[in-house]
Amino acid sequence: MKKKLTILTVLLACGSLLSAATAYSTILSSAKANSPQMQNAELTYQNSLLTQQQNDLDDVVQVTVSSGTVSVLPADNGFNPQTGRKTVNEDLSLEPSVEIVLPNDGQTTITASTGLGFEYGDKDYYSVSPSVSAKHTFDLTGYDSDIAVSLSNSRTALQSEMTYRMAHLSFESQVLSSIKAILQAEQQLDEAKWNLSKAEKIFSDSLELGNMSEGSISYLQTVNQINLQKNSIAALEKQIATACEQYTTLTGLTWDGVDDLPSPDLTLNILPSGNTDVVLAGIDVEIATQNIEAKNASVSPSSIVVNGGVNGQISSSGKAIEGSAGVTYNAGNWSIGTGFSASKVQGSNDLNPSLTFAGSWTNKTTKRSDDLELQKLNNDLISAQNDLTDARTEYVQSAQNLRLEILNYTYTLQNQDAQNSYLASNLEYLNRLYEAGLCSHDEIEDAQKELEWAEYDNTINIIDGLIIENKIAQLNV
Repeated sequence: MKKKLTILTVLLACGSLLSAATAYSTILSSAKANSPQMQNAELTYQNSLLTQQQNDLDDVVQVTVSSGTVSVLPADNGFNPQTGRKTVNEDLSLEPSVEIVLPNDGQTTITASTGLGFEYGDKDYYSVSPSVSAKHTFDLTGYDSDIAVSLSNSRTALQSEMTYRMAHLSFESQVLSSIKAILQAEQQLDEAKWNLSKAEKIFSDSLELGNMSEGSISYLQTVNQINLQKNSIAALEKQIATACEQYTTLTGLTWDGVDDLPSPDLTLNILPSGNTDVVLAGIDVEIATQNIEAKNASVSPSSIVVNGGVNGQISSSGKAIEGSAGVTYNAGNWSIGTGFSASKVQGSNDLNPSLTFAGSWTNKTTKRSDDLELQKLNNDLISAQNDLTDARTEYVQSAQNLRLEILNYTYTLQNQDAQNSYLASNLEYLNRLYEAGLCSHDEIEDAQKELEWAEYDNTINIIDGLIIENKIAQLNV
């Protein structure tokens, strides 16, 4: 019966470390809700999501409506002696127009306008000049600016996601470190108080038994040692008070222990493509490549512009219509084009065709500057490629270092398990000796305290494992 009561006492003592404790999930949730740092991280992440939504919006049709020029002139009722007719003057005229730009690569532009005119003196006179034209550009360089935009948007999204996840993992490790600091200080304080209690008992017994006299050298040395232990206890109590204040500031909770710590998952998988840092470095290489292609396209442009339209005039004096079409080829600093038009006037069977050719050349004044810019862009590409190699190397090295840390942690756990088994067996052995009258009650109490302190070590080891788990997650973010 005495043995069972002793073991029960040890179990209750170890369990008291976690009694009335707060669940770790509750601590973490409260800390995140209480932290301005995490609130800002959340707001930054939400803004990044909104930016991504803006970037993903499709281009829309652009419509521009213009009133054009509106003019009002004095009435003119003059007479033209050459024609023998009254002079016609558009006293009121306006030129409304609509321009539509389609959201395609060639920026197809459609323009429609209507010229309207009226004459004050001649109430029957009117003039309408409707026109419709369209233009489209075919880029022959092969460069697609949408690729560069897509790469930039992808990079921004990945960077935001990585920053957000890293902030959470780093904060969780910060909370774990705060808990660990309190537990370590509590363990040291408990050991210090226990050692002080034993030292004071030995000191008291020595005085009662006459093994030590007041004022002797051994007496003074013992008093100094006890005072040093008391000072250490006071320092540890201050340390715990400070750690608890920091814990409260961090979590918004009062420290009452921790419970329900999850088991660490220390599975380390090396990603074939690397982590986000490696992916971002790869995107930077692609962006650098696109910058070179964009510069080459601007240095040596090549495009075909196709345009055409129909316009006419309908007035009280007659009708006329004209159609036109044209093609222009632009290459570098020169261009060549041709156009065709035809017109027909009411009352005439004649169709008046017209064919035109045009060309231009301009000396290139930016060739040296363009060459230097291309050299800089090529250097940027080489630098980005080097950064990609560094990112891959750093990822592999970090994974290897973390793997070594996991091995050391596993070794620590194995030693702790062996220590726990030894302490439990030792207590059971001492209980048997105590029942046989072969050991003292003080030895039983010492063994019980060592089991209590081992419970601290077990909890601290779990916290260390969770911090390593966060490091694994941070590595592969």
